[in-house]
Amino acid sequence: MSQFVREDRWEQIILFSHEGLKMASAGRSPVYHEDRLLEGALSLQDAARIIQPETPVQEFEIRGRQGRRLLFRFFPAGHDTLAVAVVVRGRKGYRRAMARMIRSIQERIGASGT
Repeated sequence: MSQFVREDRWEQIILFSHEGLKMASAGRSPVYHEDRLLEGALSLQDAARIIQPETPVQEFEIRGRQGRRLLFRFFPAGHDTLAVAVVVRGRKGYRRAMARMIRSIQERIGASGT
């Protein structure tokens, strides 16, 4: 996580399991607290299951204060579904960078046998 947060686009990155257990984090947002991001992601995940139980939602984007975006992406890794919550600064592109981050996480999780 720390290698990605060094990129100028990311302010904060939090990785957690579908049960809401924090697995890793890097960076810190002066606007959004880590606990609130985690609660928000879990709430969004629950809402997505209610709205469309057959098709899992992959991503939520919320435009926040001071030009920040809150992104919540859900993805398979090993035998689990993980979630990453990030705070993106400004107008920096993030889609390719987030895909790269998720591939890296999936490779590490797969290599550990989880």
